[in-house]
Amino acid sequence: MGGCTYVAGELSMAVTTSFTRAEHAKIRAHLGTLRASLTQARDALMHFKGDRLDRDKLEPAARRVDDLMNLFVGELRDSTQGPVWIAEIQSGVEQVTNPKAAEALREARIDITALLDVMAAAGKAAA
Repeated sequence: MGGCTYVAGELSMAVTTSFTRAEHAKIRAHLGTLRASLTQARDALMHFKGDRLDRDKLEPAARRVDDLMNLFVGELRDSTQGPVWIAEIQSGVEQVTNPKAAEALREARIDITALLDVMAAAGKAAA
């Protein structure tokens, strides 16, 4: 992951540029599909009491996706907060190993990687 570093065991990436309209659109699209994937994963874990722990692990990640969507809906396109929140989402997704949610979480990981790539590319373009 170019432009990303690990600080104290956590993913960190500085973004000091405003995103272009195209990058902004890609980020919003990936956030939308990421939100849908997390919803599918949580829905897959709704039916059995034993799945509640895994479902609860996804709740903070889902809230962070909503926070990111709010961040990118407004005019603020230049944020160092985005990569931090994406790392939190990634951590939440990685904690869930329940096979009932595996496919949806695989899709979520694809969007997380794409989001990090878009943000890293924007950071490189600014440098």
